[in-house]
Amino acid sequence: MLRSLALECAVYPLMIAASLGLTILLSCLLIPQEAYYISGPVLGSIAFVLTFVILSRKIGEKVRPILLQAQRQVQAGNVAQAIASFEEARAYNKWQLMLDSQINTQIGTLYFAAGEEQKAEEFLRKGVSRNMEGPLVLGTVLYRQGKVDEARQVLADGIKRDKKARLLHNLLAWILDKEGQRAEAIKVLEASLKPLKDDEDTVANLERLREDKRMNMKPFGQYWYMLKFETPAGAQVGQFRKGFRQPPKNKGKRPQGKKGKKRK
Repeated sequence: MLRSLALECAVYPLMIAASLGLTILLSCLLIPQEAYYISGPVLGSIAFVLTFVILSRKIGEKVRPILLQAQRQVQAGNVAQAIASFEEARAYNKWQLMLDSQINTQIGTLYFAAGEEQKAEEFLRKGVSRNMEGPLVLGTVLYRQGKVDEARQVLADGIKRDKKARLLHNLLAWILDKEGQRAEAIKVLEASLKPLKDDEDTVANLERLREDKRMNMKPFGQYWYMLKFETPAGAQVGQFRKGFRQPPKNKGKRPQGKKGKKRK
């Protein structure tokens, strides 16, 4: 679930580039010659773009090794060290727009994977919600805590921002179905068919609900299993990453949904 953090528009480089471009523009306009009135905006724009690109690349060169180090630490199971690396990258949050919130999302995801759901919620609430990852994990944490309505809202908001995230659609429908609201779950999947271009796994789940069967979430693979609602065949239950204590059994698990007709 860990993704490379995109190096986006930087705040300080933007300000510096804009200041330099404006200075060149005004300097040219002060020269009482028509040629400078024409070249001033051009030279200012060129200075702005070049300065911004150069500064952004320089900052990217400093941030990227830290993020790669965090990624290697996660792959090695050293989650505590990975979190420390992400915290180190915060030093550049004034130079890179959205870096701080993206780091919060990554740290929150790691805490969730390690079973520290309270800490996960704390960071995920401050994280970025533009892509699937933030709403997916935060919605899961809230649902496992019994905050069903808030979990539904988080997932619905996530779908609005990323309509092609098929697991968001299916997780929301799965939660609705678990809570005895199968008709609402069917509506969610029906509405998802157009943005998902009739995704075959989503269509299959829609048909299963219409036939009064449980949804099959296995086709979503590791992303689904990482949410810890099901354990893949052959996996060891209760296995956690290094660097964190294992939480007590059954902690934070949602009770079974409302009783209804027996499912096939």
